[in-house]
This record gives sequence, structure tokens and C-alpha cells, in this order.
Amino acid sequence: MADEPAKKPAMAPRTRAIYENCRVLDIGGALLFRAGQRRLDWYLARGLARRLDTHTIQLTFANKGTGRRDEPFYLQDMRNECAVCGSEDALTMHHVVPHQYRQHMEEAIKSRSSHDLLPVCISCHDRYEAHAAGYKQHLAQCFAAPLQGTGWITRKDVGRARRAAAALLSRSAGNIPPARVDELRAVIDEVACHNSNLFGPHASACIAECQARGGGGAWASAAVLDELLAMESQTKGPDYRSHGEIVVDAVSQRRVLDTMCAVCSAVAAGGTAALTTAWRQHFVEHACPAHLPDHWDATKLYLKAHWYRSELIPIYVTTVGAVALCGYFAGRALRNPEVVWDKKDNPYPWLHVKQNENVKLMDPNGRFEKQWSRDRL
Repeated sequence: MADEPAKKPAMAPRTRAIYENCRVLDIGGALLFRAGQRRLDWYLARGLARRLDTHTIQLTFANKGTGRRDEPFYLQDMRNECAVCGSEDALTMHHVVPHQYRQHMEEAIKSRSSHDLLPVCISCHDRYEAHAAGYKQHLAQCFAAPLQGTGWITRKDVGRARRAAAALLSRSAGNIPPARVDELRAVIDEVACHNSNLFGPHASACIAECQARGGGGAWASAAVLDELLAMESQTKGPDYRSHGEIVVDAVSQRRVLDTMCAVCSAVAAGGTAALTTAWRQHFVEHACPAHLPDHWDATKLYLKAHWYRSELIPIYVTTVGAVALCGYFAGRALRNPEVVWDKKDNPYPWLHVKQNENVKLMDPNGRFEKQWSRDRL
């Protein structure tokens, strides 16, 4: 982390269409998925497909999977327009779920990132990013995850040498008292001699030459001073963890902290799916997109990709057990002797129950000889 954060360059718009809307068909002619022209050329160059028209190819082999056949969002023609305002100029791809979070999620979610990549014009993107920065700061406070990350190592000696180099290269360097100039030069010489491995080849050669002459004088090298100005006084230590890694780790383990607000507590308890949903809803609420693609869903979950996860087993067991019990008791209720199904031939089914037959589910007292069974409607 630098002492002064570098200013981010303005995002450049795409120079070509974001969506080429090419089609890939299976050997039977059914649409498998959409792709770009480069993907089509890859299949054609290897003889794995034949071209049907400019934007359509058909595979020449039987594919194993079903592609995107059951996901209409990925099979539709995508519009090359801003999802917010509808403009077709100066478009870029916006990550609805920021990359700094998604890159730390499980592969099942990362592999489906195209659902959260939307075309947005530069002006709408910049307006929304101001809101996104505020939400990131909120997550940083709730999850105890500083935006700059944790585990930085501060090199105070490098910081002093950097400030000394800046003072000697400033326009007012001639006004510095000689005694102070000697102190600044001594600071640079000390850091350069003890940390020559931090410098590039040219500056290291100058430092080695100064040391061969008896040490000192490294301050006179322009290469040494220039590299000191660009050198960072803080570096990532072995325990470094980024902001996104800390947040995703907390939601992956469903770890709720005392510092969390009610909304972030719900996100943490809901896992990575809840975090992705939270970012989608934030985009919808603050960017107010009026031209979202069809079938785009802010609450889209990944049950299909996570059906095997251990935390879903109780849901499966509870659902199957509830359905089985409901079916069993519904069957018993429908065959109860008080239920009349045939008013003509069996208008009074309860008259067929004998005194020694039990019509209830259990006979804990053993007063009946056998269980009654309905043999006709």
C-alpha cells in the first residue's frame, strides 16, 4: 500500500460489441448456448462443428451435458445497450457483484459470473460506483474488514528515506540548511546500503559502487532518489488478507459478528448466495436499471450447483419426511370408515366395522384383536 494512493485511470469504453449473440447447436439442432465469434472459430478450427450461417454453428459430436438449455437467460439475444439508461454508446461491462468478492467465492458461483456482468455506459457506471463505494465501506465496518486489508508491514526506514529524497528533489531544496541536508543524505545512505535488494539493477549498481568506495554517496545517484520516491513504505506481509477475502470468508462460514447490523447479520447467516443477492439488490435500488435483460433475477440462487452441500441435507430430509407423512395420513384419512365414496353400493361404510377391529392408527391398550382395513370404497 503506497503512502499516497494512485489515482485510478478513467475506464475506457468497449470498442466492439459486447454481445455477438452467436449460437451453438447440438448434433440434434437444439440450442445449447450463446457465444462469441471467437468461440465459434475455436470449434470450427478443430473440426468439431460445421457452420450453418454467419452466427450459427452445429456440433458434429454428441455432447455430454445439456449446456444452458434449461436457463433462458443465457439463451436469449442480449441487447448491446446500457442496462440503466438504454444508451448504446460508451458501454463497458459492469460487475454487479464486485470482483474483489467473487474471486474468493467457490467455483460453482465464479463459473456463473456472466449472470452478474451487465453492459453499462460510462456515465451510469461512474454514478453507481459512488454508491458502491459507500456500501463497501459499510461492509468494512460490519465485517471488521478494512478496505485496504489487514497484515501490512510498515517499513518506517523506507518511509523516512522516501521523504528525505522528496525533500532533496523539491524546488525549495536550496533553502534547506546545510546541517539538515547532511541529515537527509545520511538517512538515504543508510537505507540504500542496508536495503539494496529493494532497488532495481541500475540503482543497485550505483549503491554497490558507493560501498566499494567506502560507503556513502548514494544520495548523489538520480536513480536511487527516483526509486525511493516510487518505493512503498508498506508491503504485504505473510498474513495479509484483502477486504474481499475477509468478507467472503465470514459469509462462507456463516459467522455473525457483534459489529454487524441487522442486514449484514442476515447476509452473513445466509452464506455466499445471500452476499451475491445483496449486491444485486443494491445495484437495482441505487442504479435504478430500466433496461435489464429478460430473465435477469436479483434473487437467483445456486441450488442446482450446491445440491450436494452438507448444510442442505437437513432440508432434504425434512422435505422428504414431511411429504411422506402427509401422503400417509392423507391416505388413511381417505380410507376412514366415516368417509363415503360410493353412496349407491356402500352408503354406510362404518357399519362394516366389527367390534373386535381397531380403526385408529395404534391400539396401545390391546383391546382389539385385529386392525380394520377398508376392502371396498
